[in-house]
Amino acid sequence: MVLVSLIEANRDPDRYERPAELDVTRDTSGHVVFGYGIHHCLGAPLARLEGEIAFRTLLERFPDLAPAAEPESLAWRESSLIHGLHRLPVRF
Repeated sequence: MVLVSLIEANRDPDRYERPAELDVTRDTSGHVVFGYGIHHCLGAPLARLEGEIAFRTLLERFPDLAPAAEPESLAWRESSLIHGLHRLPVRF
């Protein structure tokens, strides 16, 4: 049995310093978020554009948006398929 764990993609500590942290300034050349080669996602440009618009709009509308909890208190999902928080309280 082989399990491909997508949540580990782009989290290689030999390639990225502090791979578990969100760093929007990180060099993304060679990342595999949208696949690679002939398996590259056709919708990747649209997804990037949607993400850019969504985050820009969110931050423009709520410039004081900030976490409302300490990082140590956040609960992460226990999953081999999805890496994310159960919830992320924010204040604005």
